[in-house]
This record gives sequence, C-alpha cells and structure tokens, in this order.
Amino acid sequence: MFKKTAQFLTLFALLSFAACVTVNIYFPAAQVEKAAEDIVEDVYGNNSQKNIKNDDQSSLQIFMAFISPNTAHAQPVTQSDIESLNKSNSAIRGLKKSISNDHQSLLPYYNSGNIGINNEGFLEIISKEGLNIKDIAKLRRLISQDNETREQLYSEVAASMNIPGSDIGKIKTIFADVWQKRAPSGWFIQDASGKWSKK
Repeated sequence: MFKKTAQFLTLFALLSFAACVTVNIYFPAAQVEKAAEDIVEDVYGNNSQKNIKNDDQSSLQIFMAFISPNTAHAQPVTQSDIESLNKSNSAIRGLKKSISNDHQSLLPYYNSGNIGINNEGFLEIISKEGLNIKDIAKLRRLISQDNETREQLYSEVAASMNIPGSDIGKIKTIFADVWQKRAPSGWFIQDASGKWSKK
C-alpha cells in the first residue's frame, strides 16, 4: 500500500512539474511581439511600404496564423486559413482602428511633451504646459478612451492566443516595449523603474 501511494505521489509531482514547465515554455512571446509590431506600425503609420510589398503576408496575418488550433503541430498555413482567421479576429482589427483614430488626435500632445507612454503600454499626462482647462479636460478624455481601448486590445490578444489572464502583464510589457521603441524621437517614455525621459 505504501509503495502504491509513493508511486502515485511521484507521478502526481512529475505531472505537476510538467504542467508548470509547459506554461513557462509555451508563452507565445514571439507571436505577441509580431502582433504588437504590426499593430504599432499601423497606428504610427510607419509601414506603408511594408504593406505594399507584403499585403497578403503581414505580421498580423502571421500572428493570427499562430493562434489557430494547429499551432502545436506547426502545420503550414494556407491563404484560406489566413482569410478565415482574419474574419474571426475582427475584434483586434477594430480595436487597432480605434487606437489609430485616437492617435491622430493625440499626436500634438505627444509632440509638445504633454503625454508619454508608460511602462505598461498606456498613456499618461506628463505636463500641462500650454494647455488651458478645456484642453486638459479634452486630453484626459482622449487618454482615458485610448487606454481603455488598449486594455481591451491586450485582453483580446490574450484571448485569441489562449493566454491565461495571469499572463496579461507579459503582453502589456511586450506591447509597451514596442510602443516605446517605435515612438519618434522627442516623445516621453517611462522605463521599468518608473522614470520618465525624452526619447
């Protein structure tokens, strides 16, 4: 009886360890980064040439291919698969479009140093210099709206890739890194310690 109990406990421990290893190994960091790069480039407007050359194989399409049920088997992705995933993932495209629209309104505030990108991939007011009460109220509304959309985007990316809620922080960190790296010189960004500086 003792031997069977010991064997069961050993098997349980091994299975538990394997489950933990699987979670750590298979967090799809590369896929999240590809999605982030495509989304950020579209929002910032830096990839018009890329879209012309790679219209049918954009980073977002490749990303969506990764979230299909066949991911673990590394099967080749057909154009039909990509089209199907594009249709099923309209939520991400819609959120990206909303952020792009907000971005146009926020550009003057980035350029004047009123706002910056924090270390979780969200926007914050850095300075109210040159803004009147009406401007500040408008800016607060814009930031609130944009941050809410970004939160939805990060959650949608997690849901689409079957990433557990406990790993949302990793998605935010990856997106924050891409938002900041692709930002033009002169914009404010926040480092991991919370310090703000001009890029």
